[in-house]
Amino acid sequence: MTIPEIKLIPKPESEEGRQALGYKWNNIAGTRHKLGGKPDGLPVQEYPLCDSCKSTMTFYAQIDSIGDDYDLADCMLIHSFVCFDCYEVKSQLTQSLV
Repeated sequence: MTIPEIKLIPKPESEEGRQALGYKWNNIAGTRHKLGGKPDGLPVQEYPLCDSCKSTMTFYAQIDSIGDDYDLADCMLIHSFVCFDCYEVKSQLTQSLV
């Protein structure tokens, strides 16, 4: 199953939040947040398997690094997956240049 892609745009509600966004040296990192679609930099062969039923899990969300002060190991992405049969969830860090 593929969930339709829905782009997420950060909307900080404080000055501290606004200052945390973005990179001084990179215009792509920090802009790749989304629900559904396909995960950036991760082929379907590398999707995790559900621990209970051993089926390939469905990609659910991608959360990007926030900015220079909250960087995830050189601009990595958090990819979250769900099994819609067992409702198990897994997340992993993935390096992507997309």
